[in-house]
Amino acid sequence: MKPFKRILALALSLLLGVLVLSPAFAAVDPVDVSRPANAHLSFNADGKLKILQVADIQDDETLDALAKKSLKRAVETCEPDLIMLTGDNIAGYSCKTKAAGRTAIKNYMDLFESYGIPVAMVFGNHDDDNTPYTKLEQIEQYETYDCFIGCAGVVAEKTVGENHTINAGTYNIPVYESKDSDKVLFNIWCFDSGNYNPDDTYGGYGYVLPEQVDWYKAKSDELKAANGGEVVPSIAFQHIVPPQIKAALKEVPEGTEGAVAFAGSYYTLPDDVDPATNWMSEAPCPPNTDFAPGYAQVDAMLEKGDVTAVFFGHDHINSYIVDYEGIDLVSSPGCTFSSYNDANRGFRVITIDKNNPGEYETYTVTTEELLNSNAMDAAMLKLRAFFEKIGDFFENLWDQIKAIFEK
Repeated sequence: MKPFKRILALALSLLLGVLVLSPAFAAVDPVDVSRPANAHLSFNADGKLKILQVADIQDDETLDALAKKSLKRAVETCEPDLIMLTGDNIAGYSCKTKAAGRTAIKNYMDLFESYGIPVAMVFGNHDDDNTPYTKLEQIEQYETYDCFIGCAGVVAEKTVGENHTINAGTYNIPVYESKDSDKVLFNIWCFDSGNYNPDDTYGGYGYVLPEQVDWYKAKSDELKAANGGEVVPSIAFQHIVPPQIKAALKEVPEGTEGAVAFAGSYYTLPDDVDPATNWMSEAPCPPNTDFAPGYAQVDAMLEKGDVTAVFFGHDHINSYIVDYEGIDLVSSPGCTFSSYNDANRGFRVITIDKNNPGEYETYTVTTEELLNSNAMDAAMLKLRAFFEKIGDFFENLWDQIKAIFEK
C-alpha cells in the first residue's frame, strides 16, 4: 500500500502543478484587504462622508512651497474625512534615485499624518515613470504611515514583447454606517489605471487590466450578497479617464468655439453641462479609444450597477461632470505647481450623505481661493502667475520660429 500511496501522491502533485501552471486555471493571488477594512472608515457624526480629492501633485523631492501651503490650506479649510490621492502623486521622471522618490512621498504624507486624517491613493502614469522606485516599493512606504488606509490589493501585469506594465494598488474601502456599526452603507473603489499601453499597435495611456476587472466583478457580487442582495452604492477613483469619455462628450464641427481636438474629431462638453462650474481646456487623455479592452472596466460597472461616478485626474486643466449611460465621469483639476496648469488648479470635494448614499454632492476649490487669505501667499501666487505667462509667451514664440524654419 505504501508504494501505491506514494504513486498516488505523486500523480496528484503533478496534476496540481498542471492546474496551477495552466492559463485556464491560473492561480489568483489572494487580495489583502485587511488594511482598508480594518480602518473602519465611517460616516461622521453629522451622517456625512467628505472626501478631498488631491490630483496630480506631480513633484519631486523638493515639493514646491506654494503646493505644500495649498495642500495644508485645503485640508484645514475643507475638513475632509478622507484624503484621496488620485495619481501622479510624484513625478517619477524627476526622481532619479529611490531616495528621491521616498522624499517626494514623505513631503506630503508627513503633512497628512500630522492631521491624522485617513489617506488612500491610486497610482498615475508618472508615479513609476522612469524612476527606480517601483510601485510596490512606494506602497510599502505609504504603509509606514498610520493614516494610510490603502493596500497593495490586486497586482496585475501584462507583457507584450519587450513592453511590460504592472498595475498595483487596486482595492476597495468599505464605508460603515458609524464607528460602532458593522453595516457597510457605501463603498469606494480604488483602481490603478496603469501608465502606458504595452500594446504597440494601439499605444496611448494605460487602462484597468482584465485581472482587476475580474476582481471588481467578484468583489461587487460579494458586497451585494452581504447586503441582502442589494448593491452597495459606490464611487470609484483612478487616474486616467476611461475611453467612454468619447461617447459622453458632444461631437461638433471643426472651428466650434471652445472645442478641443480629440480622437480625430472635435468635441465640447454636452449642452446640459453648466459652463460656470465645468470646463474642458484640453483634450481628454484616455487609453486609445480604438483599443477595445480599455472599455471593459466601465462596461463591468454598468453590468453590476453599483457605481454612481468615476473620479479621475490626469488632465490637469479640465474640471467637469458628464454622464455616460448613468455613470458620471468626473474630471478633477490638478493641484501641481511643478507641471503644466492654469489659474484653476485646485482640489475637488465630494460629500456623501448616509441617508442617500446613491447620490453625491461635489465642488472644486482653487488654490487661489485657498491662498488669497494670506497677503504674502497671494502676492507670491500672482508673481508666479506673471512668470508663468512670460514663460508661455517665449515658449509660443519659439514654436513659431521653429515652424518657420521647418517649412
